[in-house]
Amino acid sequence: MLLEAHTGTIIWTLITFAVVLVVLKAAVWKPLLQALDEREQRIRESLAAAEKARAESQANLDEQQRLLEQAHAEARQLVAQAREAAERISHEIVAEARQEAEHTAQAMRRELESERLAALDQLRREVAELAVRAAGMIIDAELDSEKNRKLVDDMIARIPRAPVHN
Repeated sequence: MLLEAHTGTIIWTLITFAVVLVVLKAAVWKPLLQALDEREQRIRESLAAAEKARAESQANLDEQQRLLEQAHAEARQLVAQAREAAERISHEIVAEARQEAEHTAQAMRRELESERLAALDQLRREVAELAVRAAGMIIDAELDSEKNRKLVDDMIARIPRAPVHN
């Protein structure tokens, strides 16, 4: 029946399998192994190229990082220099303003002193004039014009001069 094993069929199946195996080994096995070897070689080359690209990418990344750090350092240096320059200019402006204020104050003091001295001279003259009038009223006609002038000059000389203050 159908499930019985026939020795002849088994032998012919084994012989057919062996022949197919030999034919496959001769015709297909070498090209199959060669194709697998070529594929393995392409994969190795792709891996090597990928590793090379990764190494180049890492080198580029490292270079970019170095350049970025260098740019940050230069920027910090420029900011520090700008800060120093601004501080120096600020000090110069303050010193110049102080010096100008001092010159202005000195000029004003000199002007005030000059006006004070002029006012004192004017006051002396007016006091002397008043004194002469008062003396003239007392003495009235006893003095002549020359004696009168001498009396005025004497009185002016007796008025103390105010000390000069700085």
